[in-house]
Amino acid sequence: MNLARKQQVRVWIFLACLPLMFSSGCILSQLIYVIKGHKTKAEFQGLANKKVAVLCMSEAQGFGHDSLTTTISKTVGLKIQQSVKKVQVVPHSRVEDWLDNNDWNRKDMVRFGKGVGAEKVVTIEIGNYSIHEGSTLYKGRSTVRVRVYDIADDGNVEFEKGPSEYIFPTTGRPAIQTNDRNFEAIYLAKLTENISNHFCDYDALDRVAEDASLMY
Repeated sequence: MNLARKQQVRVWIFLACLPLMFSSGCILSQLIYVIKGHKTKAEFQGLANKKVAVLCMSEAQGFGHDSLTTTISKTVGLKIQQSVKKVQVVPHSRVEDWLDNNDWNRKDMVRFGKGVGAEKVVTIEIGNYSIHEGSTLYKGRSTVRVRVYDIADDGNVEFEKGPSEYIFPTTGRPAIQTNDRNFEAIYLAKLTENISNHFCDYDALDRVAEDASLMY
């Protein structure tokens, strides 16, 4: 979402919250928060100044042009590249080339990391993936586990999150309003944002604004 759109949605949120602000007596502080936002620090800060490979693994199939794992790997890698200080993300094409030309069991992360020239490897495991809730409702759902491996430290797991279920939107969306490909694009945008926030500072209010923009 561009900056102008974000600010517009923030104004909507502010106007909607005005009655609560008046009743609580903290109008000025709330107004400053809505206009300027508030950065939340990423949980894991260890990717800065490192060469990082991002690898998504799943048996699920998506509905877009690229495979589900390719879409998630590329998007999370791009978000890390844009947000983390002095990080160098290994191009996804190099990761794919190595996987295509090596018999790998998905367990030896040191071999994989050294093979693609990475100091850290971020793995994203996606399970139980679906975007349908019955035949009349779209609801994205998946089980996510994220790990960071330190290749220089014999593949030690430096960070781990999950497995946890990620659902969006929680109330679903009527199937008559969209189609598989378009809804999946919305869900994957939210899923990859959620994953990236483990490594990238983010503005919590932007997340609310993004939700509103994506769904309407």
